[in-house]
Amino acid sequence: MMEELDMFGVHNEEEEDEKMKPEDRKHLFKKELLKMLYGFGDDKMPYDKTLDLLETMVCNYVRDISIAALNVGKPDKVVLEDIHYLISRDPKKYGRVRELLSANQEIKVAKKKFEDNKF
Repeated sequence: MMEELDMFGVHNEEEEDEKMKPEDRKHLFKKELLKMLYGFGDDKMPYDKTLDLLETMVCNYVRDISIAALNVGKPDKVVLEDIHYLISRDPKKYGRVRELLSANQEIKVAKKKFEDNKF
């Protein structure tokens, strides 16, 4: 059985999300935010309030973009082009998304070549 992938190549873990308790969902991005904060010069272990605030901001942004994408494209379906359209007004975000998607594609091609040569 093939694993489902979402638009950014991440495993779709809906079943696990449904089993999660509300307090566990609160820290969906904790590891990533810790690394980002440290990378931008914050302490290695920032205040919990800082993480909670950033988590809320990230979740709100993702929710707002998702809702806007639903309103832009086909009903009940969000496609990558909808996200591209929404962020195209912000050149930095648009460029970064294109860069990440192209890097993701290059990684997929390299993995496929490696797997083909392996056997």
